[in-house]
Amino acid sequence: MAQNHHLPDTELEIMQVIWEKGEILSTSDVKALLEQNRPWNISALQTLLNRLIDRGFLESYKKGKNRYYRPLVGEKEYLAEENRLFLERVNRHSLTKLVASLYDSSAISEADLDELAAFIREKTGGGRNE
Repeated sequence: MAQNHHLPDTELEIMQVIWEKGEILSTSDVKALLEQNRPWNISALQTLLNRLIDRGFLESYKKGKNRYYRPLVGEKEYLAEENRLFLERVNRHSLTKLVASLYDSSAISEADLDELAAFIREKTGGGRNE
């Protein structure tokens, strides 16, 4: 995992478009994808891309006049670490406490709980007929 694992919102936004595209992208490709949501200043974007390189999330190379970026950290890897740290920091390693607080605040529904229960049965083999 990259040295500084937690990404600020703007850097995470950049990584999300790179992960979603799933390929090596030029600076202008990244800018175009980001601008589907809001305008981006090119020099600010380049600063953030360089910060992501420094943090170990991206590598880059220059080809002709363009600079290209490739992720070094996968989205699944990043989310797993962020979720683990969140669970550890906020809920003291208790998944039950997390789910209960989400349910009590109406952030998740009965249908979400049913989906979670089905996931647990699938992963633990509890849904198999033996």
